[in-house]
Amino acid sequence: MQIERIAYPPDAKGQTPPYSKLVKTAAGLVFVAGQVGMDEGGQPVPGGIEAETHRMFANLKSALAAAGLGLADVVKATVWLTSADDITTFNSIYHDYFGADLPARACVQSGLMGPFKVEIDVIAAAR
Repeated sequence: MQIERIAYPPDAKGQTPPYSKLVKTAAGLVFVAGQVGMDEGGQPVPGGIEAETHRMFANLKSALAAAGLGLADVVKATVWLTSADDITTFNSIYHDYFGADLPARACVQSGLMGPFKVEIDVIAAAR
């Protein structure tokens, strides 16, 4: 099976993360690495969970576009929140982005995301 990997470009220090931005299989499955609400400088966008979630989706859409896909192609999402208190706000924004094309999803609380409040990784399927 042929596998295509798209790497992250090096940051200002010439470093790249120890994982691919996305991996595309010959079977048409695309695995997108965790996306956060990060600005161009690698920091969380200001404005809390709402702003981070919107930026996270912008980053996710950009990653999917690199494989010629969009949110409607997502079949599975895994979401991490640092605070369970953010679930209602997150769910509202999540629904706005996915609409009726809701993928299967898991959502857990995690403290391993550094300064970020939310992270998502997805599996998408080329049509």
